[in-house]
Amino acid sequence: MKSLKRIIQMCEQGKPCISFIDEILKGTNTIERIAASAAMMEWLSMNKGMNIIASHDIELTEIAREAYTNYHFSESIEKGKVQFDYTIHSGPSKTKNAIKLLEILDYPHSITSKANGLAEYFIERREWEEMKERN
Repeated sequence: MKSLKRIIQMCEQGKPCISFIDEILKGTNTIERIAASAAMMEWLSMNKGMNIIASHDIELTEIAREAYTNYHFSESIEKGKVQFDYTIHSGPSKTKNAIKLLEILDYPHSITSKANGLAEYFIERREWEEMKERN
């Protein structure tokens, strides 16, 4: 947060600024992270400077689609390892790898199957399925 504040102060002073921000506000609660990140990104987009912001938050990709151009790296999983192509592609990433990595690491099928189902549910409805009550 202190680094982000310094970027804002440089912009307020009229100094040209190139900022590289990786996982903006990582480690903070989801709702406030998205809200504060979006507000900060909007502010930065309207002030002097060039901003490169890396995030895995799909919500930020959606909120910022008019103010920022989105790019991503693509990856594949080959022989149990993640392989990046190190080529910049336009738009948000369409690939997913977290659950596949759990499968490669031989996590219990009940976990990976449930995770796949939850992910599909979210993609279809844009809301999360609630956990079932424990017996």
